[in-house]
Amino acid sequence: MVANVEEKQVAYPQERASTGTHVPEKKPLLSRLLPYLFIAPALAVFTVFLFIPFIRTIFLSLFLTNSVGEARVFRGLGNYIRLFTSVDYLTVMLHTVVFAAILIVGAMGLSFITSNLANMKGRAFRIFPILFTMPIAAAAGSFALLFEKMFDPTAGVINKMLHANIGWFQDPHLAMLSIGMISIWLLSGGNFLYMYAGLKNIPKDVLESAEIDGASGLVKLFRVTVPCMSPMLFFILVTDIIASFQVFTQINVITQGGPGNETNVMVYGIYRDAFFNFRFGPAAAESVVLFLIILGATLLQFRNEKRMVHYN
Repeated sequence: MVANVEEKQVAYPQERASTGTHVPEKKPLLSRLLPYLFIAPALAVFTVFLFIPFIRTIFLSLFLTNSVGEARVFRGLGNYIRLFTSVDYLTVMLHTVVFAAILIVGAMGLSFITSNLANMKGRAFRIFPILFTMPIAAAAGSFALLFEKMFDPTAGVINKMLHANIGWFQDPHLAMLSIGMISIWLLSGGNFLYMYAGLKNIPKDVLESAEIDGASGLVKLFRVTVPCMSPMLFFILVTDIIASFQVFTQINVITQGGPGNETNVMVYGIYRDAFFNFRFGPAAAESVVLFLIILGATLLQFRNEKRMVHYN
């Protein structure tokens, strides 16, 4: 009886080994924490400069504050109700949407044309990538001052070339369009770089097949080039939507929201309410509304991604 028990005790490890089961070794605590330690500095920066300010902005949007931004009177949704019942604020929202449409269409259209020009064969086109990426190196503030002098109604080079006396930034009907043209130029450099890279990544055999099939230039452009570039175009569209709602420097330097609030967009309105009028509660509510608009526009684009983008 004892012998049988000993045989079973000896056989048990052998049987366990023969089954081929593997018991995973438990990793040391440091090895498991190491990935989190690597991202800890980035998380700390995001927490201090993004998450905490965002939470505080939502908090302040529910209050009236004093002149230094301390919450004093709880208003709940009162700041939001006041915004959406204010004709001035609704006008600012309309200006923002119009400006965003001008900027997105203009920047993407200009970049698409310039990237196709730079992609053409020939020595004359080799300098185009350098010229069209110049806006990337441009500081928005300094170039806004440069454009302000160029479009000056009395001494500006643009009016001298046109032999006219046009108030580009003083005329309420032209101010938004003029700021839009400057913003299009500043945004087009990055767009060009992405589109040019997208054009270079189109397989040559696809283009050659289209040429063999007798496709004309326009057919090849819209039936081959655009579908092949659609992932890159989608990325540019999303980033341009976000950027268009955040334009501030050009407006602050040139028009300060004028003339007559014609160039006053949501970001500049937040800045003016917070740091000129010291209405930090309403400014925080405006910030939350702007965040929700950008978030909604971005999510809408991703929802339609499958219909807009061709990955094959």
